[in-house]
Amino acid sequence: MYLTAAVTQVFAAAIAGGIFLLSDWSVALSLGVSIPAVLGFCLWFLPHSQCLWCGVEYLTDLHNGESWVRPRA
Repeated sequence: MYLTAAVTQVFAAAIAGGIFLLSDWSVALSLGVSIPAVLGFCLWFLPHSQCLWCGVEYLTDLHNGESWVRPRA
């Protein structure tokens, strides 16, 4: 959850900063472009973030010797 929130906030800041610095659009047009872009990125990034986090959890549990990650005999 924190990974998704942090990456999405960085993406939203980049979009807002890019629109502010590189265009002379009105506020309404800027919001009309940036909100769907950020929402689309959120929907695209969420499954990737969850897979990455599951991998990190598995690797840390494997390294710590958790019983659920040991191969069965």
